[in-house]
Amino acid sequence: MTAITYSSENGIARITINRAEARNAINNEVVQGLQEAWQRFAREDDRVAVLGAAGEQAFSAGADLKDMPRDVWLAMPNLSVPCDKPIICAINGFAVGAGSTMIMLADMAVAEEQAQFIYPEAKIGAFAGVMAGFPPRIQYKAGLEWLMTGDPMSAQRAYEIGLVNRVVPKGQAMTVAMEIATKIAGNAPLVVQAMKSIARNTLPKSPTEQYYPQRVMLDRISGSADMKEGVASFKEKRPARFTGA
Repeated sequence: MTAITYSSENGIARITINRAEARNAINNEVVQGLQEAWQRFAREDDRVAVLGAAGEQAFSAGADLKDMPRDVWLAMPNLSVPCDKPIICAINGFAVGAGSTMIMLADMAVAEEQAQFIYPEAKIGAFAGVMAGFPPRIQYKAGLEWLMTGDPMSAQRAYEIGLVNRVVPKGQAMTVAMEIATKIAGNAPLVVQAMKSIARNTLPKSPTEQYYPQRVMLDRISGSADMKEGVASFKEKRPARFTGA
């Protein structure tokens, strides 16, 4: 079974974390699948993306402790793949750790009333740093309390502090998220994309948000054919023949 599914209809990309048996925990396959999904969404014609999860228990239980992802930041919306098209999360249950980070970095979010948001890093002594970029997106004092205590946060509280747009009855998150996406997909795409681009450019970026896009560029260079050619030409004492690949 594929960890990430991608379907497209009427200008809307529907992306699903498909590991219900593991409460949609993020492993290396999920990271790779989401990275590919964000790249596909950015380059293809869909106007809006809706990110959801299989099953009823969890949007995501966070990093999979049985298969720890190496570069979980690659799974994050709006981080490793620049994109001016809106991304909406539909939250059907628990959102833990990196699952909550995905919601924070998305453009909009719809949560079911039973959903809970948990960021346990302070309790376990681990912190990747991406969630530190929360202040432009969540109320500062409320966000710090949530992160530093590690206590679960209800969907209603997440709405009150700005983490989610709407709280809906159980089983309705995807339906409502798709309704929002349908309205947006019917609007002028150039205007919608300009709105997101300008709005996001007004947000201060945390050091991690500034670093990771640069890392994508640097990783591409370190794995490029040009780098191999440069090393080979130096060893062989000849001019390099770079191709930009």
